[in-house]
Order: sequence, then structure tokens, then C-alpha cells
Amino acid sequence: MEVELTDEAHVQKYRQSKDLNSFSILVRRYQNRVYNAAYRMLGSKEEAEEVVQDTFIKIHQGMDGFRSEATFAAWVFRISHNLCIDALRFKKKRSAIQLVPFKTRSIDEAEGGTDLPEADDIPDSSLEPAQVLDVKEESAVLEASLRSLPESQRAVLVLHDLEGFQYQEIAEIIGASIGTVRSRLHYGRIKLKEILDSYYSSQNQPITPR
Repeated sequence: MEVELTDEAHVQKYRQSKDLNSFSILVRRYQNRVYNAAYRMLGSKEEAEEVVQDTFIKIHQGMDGFRSEATFAAWVFRISHNLCIDALRFKKKRSAIQLVPFKTRSIDEAEGGTDLPEADDIPDSSLEPAQVLDVKEESAVLEASLRSLPESQRAVLVLHDLEGFQYQEIAEIIGASIGTVRSRLHYGRIKLKEILDSYYSSQNQPITPR
């Protein structure tokens, strides 16, 4: 049985022979994760797709600059994280000068379509319709609650609780100390719990007759 190569082995293989298959394997391993993390940071499918495209363009251009002191995964997410922060800053700047909004194209209408997945997983076909709706609603509530957090806390929550990175890796990705990562994760979790508790308690309130 063929042994699956590590990320670093594929990087080395690409460096030595410019083997596009090795680069394609790395893209397939990470494009879904990068998309999901970017979507949770930005709340926009179109912007998340742009982050994915730009991330792998930068990786392709900078492959020779990758250093094995950090994991390849941490390098990928550091690039995508910086792109997300740039996008968020651009949003704030655009909002501050009150540009006239314009209608963007949907993913399906975009020229040269993409097969990147949407943020929501495809529901299990074995679920009843009501269950599917509940899953979608809970997912939407979680996404909205995450986006209500400060971006610094949101990033750490996404990277740790959803993507499974360790504190040291997250520190490398966001360019902060481990203590800062722990602090942001702690307060982000508290804030997220407050938001979700408030939502679910309001859903359980009895309806007052008129």
C-alpha cells in the first residue's frame, strides 16, 4: 500500500522538480479548511472564495520561502488569516466613507465557476425535514454569533475550536504570544456563550397573548 506523503514532503518534492501534482495535492488538502475559516471570519461566500484563491497564489509564488520551523498548515493559515484581516479592514474603511453599495454576482453566476464547497455541510439525507431545518438554523445562529465577536477573538476561536490548531501554531499564525492566544480564546468563549445563551433563552420564552 502506498504511503501518503506529508505536507512537507510534497513541498520538498515540488521544490525539487516543480511537480504540479504535489502542489495540487496540497491545495486539495487545505482549500476546504481555508474556505470555511475565511467564511466564518468574513461572513461572505464571495470574499471567502477570493481568500482561498489569493492564499494559494501566494503559496505557489512563495513555496521556496517556506521554512520547516513552522508546519505547512500554520503557514497556509497565516497567509489566509492576513488576507482575511486585510479584507475586514477594507470593509471598515469602505463603510467609513459610505460608498454606495453595489450588487455582487452570486457564486453560480461568477465567470469561470468554482467547485469550492459552501460553508454549510450538505445535510445528511437520512434526517427528517424538520431536523434538517434545525441543523441549518443552529449553524446560522453559530455563524452569526461568531461574526459578532471582535475579529481578534473570532480568529482564535475559529483556529482553535473549529480547525484544531494548538496554541503555539495559532501564535505563529496571528503573530501574537501564546498568552495572548489563551486570553483571546478565553474571553471569546465567554462572549460567545453569552450570545448563544441569550438567543436560546429568548427562543424558549412563552408567547404573551395580545
